[in-house]
Amino acid sequence: MDNKLKQYYDKLSLESWIKSGLCGISAGFVAMFISALVFWLTVVKYFWISLIVWVVVSVGATFLCYYVFFKPSALKLARRVDDLGLEERLLTMTHLEGDESYIARRQREDALAALSRVNTNLLKFAITVPMCVIAGVTGILGTGMTTVSGLAANGHLKSGNEIIEEATKEPPIKYEVTYEAGEGGMIEGDMFQIVIEGENAAGVMAVADEEYIFVEWSDGLTNPYREDMNVTESFTVTATFQYVENNDEEGEGTGEGEEPSDKPGQEEGNPQPGEPGDPTEEKPGDNAEAGGRYEAQNQIRDGETYYGDEYEDAYNEAMEEVSQDGDISDGQKDIIGDYFGAIQN
Repeated sequence: MDNKLKQYYDKLSLESWIKSGLCGISAGFVAMFISALVFWLTVVKYFWISLIVWVVVSVGATFLCYYVFFKPSALKLARRVDDLGLEERLLTMTHLEGDESYIARRQREDALAALSRVNTNLLKFAITVPMCVIAGVTGILGTGMTTVSGLAANGHLKSGNEIIEEATKEPPIKYEVTYEAGEGGMIEGDMFQIVIEGENAAGVMAVADEEYIFVEWSDGLTNPYREDMNVTESFTVTATFQYVENNDEEGEGTGEGEEPSDKPGQEEGNPQPGEPGDPTEEKPGDNAEAGGRYEAQNQIRDGETYYGDEYEDAYNEAMEEVSQDGDISDGQKDIIGDYFGAIQN
């Protein structure tokens, strides 16, 4: 091969290696992307294998592309050099190669003479823009996917498997839990809650106002504090309260610094000693447990009736009615009994 022609061949060969390299690394980045994607989806922590895959595939694809697609041949060389203005002289010389006729020899001499007059720098690399763009895009995809796979392997990102499970998972069932307070009290805590099925509601406390006491929740729970566990349905419960009269009225009606009269019969409008209704007069049933004739709870009402006797009868009658009423719970019965007992005492 003529030295001048060999220079063109070496330059064209370098161009072919560059093209093959671009195609090779593009193929390597595609392989890197696929392997990294698989590692990300399967939560495999050996993401660095994607780098090895890229190197192996890039080298292999580069040699494959060169020897199969881009290696310059005599015909390709002749066509590229003829484009420099040789008017197909080298292409004709290539077709007449091996022909030793006079015309063939004269044509080769003419082609080589024309080739000697052409500067080798006129032969430019013919590397297309799309080939470079493809290499750049695949590089971004491959390295990006490998980075994501590495972050997922170290727990900084969710894996593909986790994302798929979350995307295909049915939304959790939620229930509404409402706590209400009846007259005489309030609820401490979150009165309206959205609870996921199977989880627990936040605890709340039923707090009674002054002169009220907590009785029970509408579902029968008697503890003012409640924390509903394992919620499986929406529900509303109401805290009920009961009014309790304040009976601490002893000593009322006396002025500041004044002492109450020892005997109510000595006050104006009350029976005097020896008169009917005299509170000092002994009556059947009087005893020390009643508190004495001169205690406040034994004051007469109409001149002859004592509260102690009246309260005892009312207490017995009330407790009999309460015990026979099936709509009243045991807790309410205890509250009513304590209430009447306090009045009697």
